[in-house]
Amino acid sequence: MDIEVPPCHRAGRPALARWLGRRILAVAGWRITGNIPNDPHLILAGGPHTSNWDFVIGMAALLALDLRVCWIGKDSIFRRPFVGILTRLGGIPIDRSRPEGFVDIIARRLSHADAMIIAIAPEGTRSRVAKMKTGFLRIARAAGCRVQLVTLDFGNREFRFGDRLVPGDHQDRDLARVRAVFASVQPRNPENF
Repeated sequence: MDIEVPPCHRAGRPALARWLGRRILAVAGWRITGNIPNDPHLILAGGPHTSNWDFVIGMAALLALDLRVCWIGKDSIFRRPFVGILTRLGGIPIDRSRPEGFVDIIARRLSHADAMIIAIAPEGTRSRVAKMKTGFLRIARAAGCRVQLVTLDFGNREFRFGDRLVPGDHQDRDLARVRAVFASVQPRNPENF
């Protein structure tokens, strides 16, 4: 793996965790490409999100790289017996029925941390959506950080750290750019994108 993880974002997990991540990717035939900037604060916008396999491949990549990331997930997955491990792996639950204030809470957390990466799926679900959620852009603007687009290309079996963008005043333009990048790869379930 030729991707360098900036020291401020290394998780310091045991060698077994890194080996497990690399092994899962190797057995599944996946590779990781791109690069991770040395930004102390960063949003990873990952997609297209169409399957539970996105989570498995994403977590394997984070373990393989020993990358410390906090990721947003629906609160219903944070249940026994998995809540402990999901939280230790960086999971932050969100109650999608009551998201009020969540953007501000995460933006504050990000701004006050010495170094932090937040990962989020802009679609907000594995199902097909007419429009992506804007929370990731609003968090980045509030925290004054960039968004790095991460794609899961099931056609080429490639987990790619790709383009970076600074959210502007026109969310629709930013969302169109994100959608175009996600549309350039093959999702696990194309009918859900």
